[in-house]
Amino acid sequence: MLSDNFVSSREAPHTTNPPDTALNTLARPLSLADEAHRQMLLQLEMNQWRAGDKLPPEKALAASLGVSRPVIREALARLKADGRVESRQGSGAYVADRNKIAAFRIADSRAANGTGNPTAYDSDQADAAERDMLELRQIVESGAAELAAMRRSETDIANIRAAVALMDAALASRIDGSDADDAFHNAIAAATHNTQLSKFVEFLGAQFSASRKVMWDHVGYGVGVTEVGHADHRAILVAIADGDALAAKRLAHSHVRRSIDRVLERIDQRANLIDHPTPYAPDAQQSKAL
Repeated sequence: MLSDNFVSSREAPHTTNPPDTALNTLARPLSLADEAHRQMLLQLEMNQWRAGDKLPPEKALAASLGVSRPVIREALARLKADGRVESRQGSGAYVADRNKIAAFRIADSRAANGTGNPTAYDSDQADAAERDMLELRQIVESGAAELAAMRRSETDIANIRAAVALMDAALASRIDGSDADDAFHNAIAAATHNTQLSKFVEFLGAQFSASRKVMWDHVGYGVGVTEVGHADHRAILVAIADGDALAAKRLAHSHVRRSIDRVLERIDQRANLIDHPTPYAPDAQQSKAL
């Protein structure tokens, strides 16, 4: 069985970490999804599977790597975004023909320092990359919402409404609704009846999958981001259903704008810490000694 050849993340060979520094102490280790993506990509590079081969089921991949199925789903989403894997409706995931797919890939900021782990210095690059991605989303998704409001059919509205209902249920139970979030944006793109735009928005969603999950995690719920974001979804649905193209565009634009503002706030806060560092104050014992 192909999946038996995977090396479990728990059995991965030990690698020497870089010397401890003030910056390295802030480094974040690779997540399970990062490691699963890395190992699956390695198998593809080693031709464990060839173009057109069907990948093992999620359950088998999860067991072979010693991780959960949600972790495998996230790793597969990244491979799709890389252009290495493609989904076939009702059939599963297959190895893509790299000669036919030119992947538009968002660079992983973790690779910036060559260690695979981001340092405090890399945070600026990570935030800048996220800002760039969000600005791209803002342009594409606001345009898609506008066009969808002009071209949507009753079936399209039903599909968008179904995704909103799934997010309603997730919000009520305070669970992850990111898959329904992706489906919502994909349904809007499909409602444009522009095949290329629909494909691009679906692809963009795969690139942004991890960031959408943040809105639906315990932190998002805790600070109210989830509720505000989903209120946007409902308003966008109403505008599209009403055929109000200008309102749909404006609402989709402001929906992403809030995320951009949060990134810019992080950048500003970090800049302020650099420009105005907390002064060092010796403790009482040191003061007496002086």
